[in-house]
Amino acid sequence: MTESSGAEHSVSGAGAGSSRRSLLKKGLLGGAVLLVGGSLPILLRQGAHRAVPPRGLKLLSAAEYSVFATAAARLCPSGPDWPSADALDCAGKVDALVAHLHPHAGREFRQLLRVFENAMTGLVAIGRPRTFTRSTPEEQDARLQAWRHSRVAVFRSGYQAMKRLAHASYYSSPEVYARLGYPGPPVVPQEAP
Repeated sequence: MTESSGAEHSVSGAGAGSSRRSLLKKGLLGGAVLLVGGSLPILLRQGAHRAVPPRGLKLLSAAEYSVFATAAARLCPSGPDWPSADALDCAGKVDALVAHLHPHAGREFRQLLRVFENAMTGLVAIGRPRTFTRSTPEEQDARLQAWRHSRVAVFRSGYQAMKRLAHASYYSSPEVYARLGYPGPPVVPQEAP
């Protein structure tokens, strides 16, 4: 009887071990489902898109245009003495410029804007799962600064690309020249044909 009770104990022990493993597997699977299911609404969250620019878009989608326009509004000066980035249509100018680059560069820029807009990026950068365009101005500034000082090189270079394009389109606008004390580009005489 001692042998049979030992055998029964080992069988029931094996059953308990397998049921624990099964429970653990189900728990891990359930946790993964909850994680993915819980983050799916964050991943699918839409941004607050601005109106399409005065002229049609050449490369960017309306959503991508909106992301860059929002970033340019935070990166460029504005106030009573300065025109806004929106008034100068910096995003439209960048759309036209990037459309003339190599297609690979255009795809990368569009991908950068989509990653920057993503709510999960907001969660990682500033601890709030919001898209960039739906964030408050303070949260937008915080996200830009988080990318500027990020340990992730791709985020830092992405910030630099957006900042440089925003500044190039802003400061190359004739409406800004006088505020900078710049008379404008020199007039080059054209020879008669």
